[in-house]
Amino acid sequence: MKRNIYKLLLASILVLTNLFVSAQQDRQITGKITSTEGEQLPGVNIVVKGTTTGTVSQIDGTYTISANISNKTVLVYSFMGFTSQEIVAGNQSTINVQLKEDLLQLDEVVAIGYGTIKKRDITGSVGSLGSDALVERGSTSALEAMQGQMAGVQITSNNGRIGGGFDINIRGVNTLNSDKKSPLFVVDGVPTNNIDFLNPQDISRIDILKDASSTAIYGSRGTNGVVIVTTKSGSDAKGGTSVSYDGYYGIKTAARLPKMMSGDKWWDYHQDAYVATTSGDTEADWMTAYDSGLSGKGSNDLLFERAANGEYYDWYDLVLKDGTQQNHYINVSGSSANTSYVFGIGYQSEEGLIDQESIDKYSVKASINQQITEKLSAGTNINFSMIEQEDGSSIAMQEAFRLNPLLSPYDEFGELYAQPGKFKLADGTQVINKTSTYNPLLQIANSSDATKTYNVVGNTFLEYKPVEYISMKTTLSYGVFNTNNGQTWGVLTNEGSSNDNQPLAKLKNSSSMNYTWDNQINFDKSFGDHNLNAMALYSVYSNKNESSSISVKNLPFDSGIYNVGSAGTVNSVGSTYSKQTMLSYVLRANYSFQDKYLLTVSNRWDGSSKLSEGNKWNAFPSGAVAWRVTEEDFMEDMETISNLKARVSFGYTGNNAIDPYQTQKFANNLAFYDYFGALSNGFTFSQVANDLLTWERTREMNIGLDFGLFNNRLSGSVDVYDKLSKELLMTQKLPLEAGWSSLTANVGSVSNKGIELALTGVIIDKKDLKWNANVTFAKNNNKIVEIYGGTDDDVGNLWFIGQPVDVIYNYEFDGIWQANEATEAAEYGQTEGQAKVKDFGEKGITPEEDRIIQGSPMPDWTGSISTQVEYKNFDFAVSLFTNQGVLVNSGFHANFADVRDRGRQKLNIDSWYVPQNPATAPNGPKVSNTYPQPRNAGTYWRNDKVGYIKDASFAKVKNITLGYSFDQKVLSTANIKSCRIYLNVINPFVFTSYEGWDPEWAGASLAEGGVSSITYQFGVNLKF
Repeated sequence: MKRNIYKLLLASILVLTNLFVSAQQDRQITGKITSTEGEQLPGVNIVVKGTTTGTVSQIDGTYTISANISNKTVLVYSFMGFTSQEIVAGNQSTINVQLKEDLLQLDEVVAIGYGTIKKRDITGSVGSLGSDALVERGSTSALEAMQGQMAGVQITSNNGRIGGGFDINIRGVNTLNSDKKSPLFVVDGVPTNNIDFLNPQDISRIDILKDASSTAIYGSRGTNGVVIVTTKSGSDAKGGTSVSYDGYYGIKTAARLPKMMSGDKWWDYHQDAYVATTSGDTEADWMTAYDSGLSGKGSNDLLFERAANGEYYDWYDLVLKDGTQQNHYINVSGSSANTSYVFGIGYQSEEGLIDQESIDKYSVKASINQQITEKLSAGTNINFSMIEQEDGSSIAMQEAFRLNPLLSPYDEFGELYAQPGKFKLADGTQVINKTSTYNPLLQIANSSDATKTYNVVGNTFLEYKPVEYISMKTTLSYGVFNTNNGQTWGVLTNEGSSNDNQPLAKLKNSSSMNYTWDNQINFDKSFGDHNLNAMALYSVYSNKNESSSISVKNLPFDSGIYNVGSAGTVNSVGSTYSKQTMLSYVLRANYSFQDKYLLTVSNRWDGSSKLSEGNKWNAFPSGAVAWRVTEEDFMEDMETISNLKARVSFGYTGNNAIDPYQTQKFANNLAFYDYFGALSNGFTFSQVANDLLTWERTREMNIGLDFGLFNNRLSGSVDVYDKLSKELLMTQKLPLEAGWSSLTANVGSVSNKGIELALTGVIIDKKDLKWNANVTFAKNNNKIVEIYGGTDDDVGNLWFIGQPVDVIYNYEFDGIWQANEATEAAEYGQTEGQAKVKDFGEKGITPEEDRIIQGSPMPDWTGSISTQVEYKNFDFAVSLFTNQGVLVNSGFHANFADVRDRGRQKLNIDSWYVPQNPATAPNGPKVSNTYPQPRNAGTYWRNDKVGYIKDASFAKVKNITLGYSFDQKVLSTANIKSCRIYLNVINPFVFTSYEGWDPEWAGASLAEGGVSSITYQFGVNLKF
């Protein structure tokens, strides 16, 4: 009996041992992963929880994982844009999973500077855009693609020419220094002046740090906000090899052209423009004098002949043409067990709306990550671009608008004539004598402004993880930027004709090289309910700039920029050099308790070479707390609220945005003197040194709320902020007794307070129909608090305490003096037909009492609306953004609503004032309370330009897109993973009362402006 019991026990032990051994051996689980709508999901990560063992789903969503899996093993399924799932393996050999779309994408990783963090754990104010949101706009500029997509981030084009730049403003203007308003751009760890050189296709994501808690990590350079650009890298690559092609071709057409006077109306205006300078007692005397002499008919016979015959010329049609746009991008990415890589090559080309305007951009992207050992990894990432840009003539567009419709570009032999407004026949007889405006067709053909730019941005890192929760990383980031610009003007240009009919040329070469060496230690570990993520950083930054230039004239022949040594005259030769360095120490800690109470603290110590001794170093601390309210027990039964997080942050950032060497005297003014009878040269000082120059500092408080309602069908965020920038770095004017006109000093303070709102709504979420919408709103109140250590206004610079940094300060236009007001007009020293302004003091017009602040070019508020609809295989998207409360001094109106001029073309104004005179129609009296009498506009219109202040508020439909994605079952037969074709229209509609160029660049000078346009694109997205 005992022997039987022993046998039974032995058998049981053997069975249990066999089960235990079997449990420790590798086990295979297969399955398929789809969305809740049944779509196959390739690229889903499947990981054994608590380990690094995992796999990736294939193109059809299937997967196989072989690992040491027990019945209690947990498999984690995660995919960007979907909610992660954890499933206990049990005894299953097949596990099919449906992932639900994460409407808030709270597990999305966001760059916060020197690291990343999940969106759900953010305590500060950060705006983010992924690759899809950037490329769907069909723009060759990343900044243009960002327009209207983030609250509190205002992006506007500063001119209408191709390749024109974009101004970006984050939460208002913090400085009085007009050329230091831009945020800090960081591309893969490299500080840059802009991101125009990047191909949007190369960008993985853009994160914008807005409040001090997030920007303080960049300390001295974060005052104006930080734009972190992360380009595609090997770490983004999925399993296997993937090849994709994205391309489009577009036609750009001129649109919403300003309405100028017709030929008949211009001739009417032209005749009226002589009334103010004509005298005569009778109608016959007046008309005879007008026709024969005062209009210059003797030298304008052809002009009168064309007017009588209605022979007019359309300069729009002569100069403008359709432009083209194309973009081609090929990307190859993949990963194996220890290596992941991305390689991309792109080509962008664009031709402008006039000849001699074009851009060709070539880009190469390469990134590779290598897991060298279990604890050691390395990687490198490089972006190269070459841009060839031809801007042609800077004045051709404005000259085309200036030439009146009675002027022809051709002479009597059909050849282009240099100055159509000064036309002479072949025998020398002058038959038109009106304006010296140069023929824009000749200007275009004989001018060149060519720029070639080379940009290299990249980084290389080495990372070591001695244990799972500690990593040590060293990163060398570098940026090399080289620009060569050559400008030439031939004989047949305005510049050449003004230079004794000889060519001119200018050359400028500039280069910039910077490197940043970051060494950091990261700690990330959970202790029960506690999680701590900490980082310590030591950083070295160096930047060197060099340039050289030469300007020559009187070239013997049109040799362009390639033989400037043959020039008869050298106007100028120059070269520059500057270098700046910065040393930084950074500490940051992110702590969470029970995944619902979050704390972030950081401090950065920066030392800058640009500041004075004793003031080079400063500290920039910040702190933020957040409460994930929906994680509390009392929220369990509140089904309406699916996400709620409150945030509060406070911190300091800085600015050292001045040119190097402001703390030193410059001895660079050449001077000659008598040295013992010999002429000798020396140098005198050109600037006074400021040995007290220190940091500009900004303190900011931000209160925010992130929310999701109705199972996150409605989600968004609200932020309220208060910023105060003190000790602003700016140029201070000095009294004459000082011997110097100005110096750079810390002498101002500016406040910005505002509110930002972002909403996302999922209106319909069904298998065959999805519809969502996004809304943003931002309002910022900007005002100057202090100037030069006091509260006195600086009227000369248009800086006023309690008012925005940029204001429109002038007399207020009050109509035109009418005939029955002639007596009152005389009391003000004016006459009938002149522009009048408001007399607020009722003691006569004085600058001190009657000039007022009428508004600002900075908008009162900005906003945007976008919507996306998907129906089966079709997708449709529309986006609109708006700037409201914008007032500008319009350079366009200053040229084309200037009634003092009578030879150039004019804006199609309704009417103008003409007093009673002896002439008959059309030169008889005209009544207007909007535009004064030609050639008698008065001092306020002519000198103070009160008539050119215009409202440039607008709402612009940025793009309309319609796409179609082919069924995957059809594509699989050709080994194509996905294929989408689309039509896209850019800038189809603009709603505004502004009459000039596009209202987006209404404040630009006439030469920097340009007509608005609409672009029609056809594109394709292919993935293999």
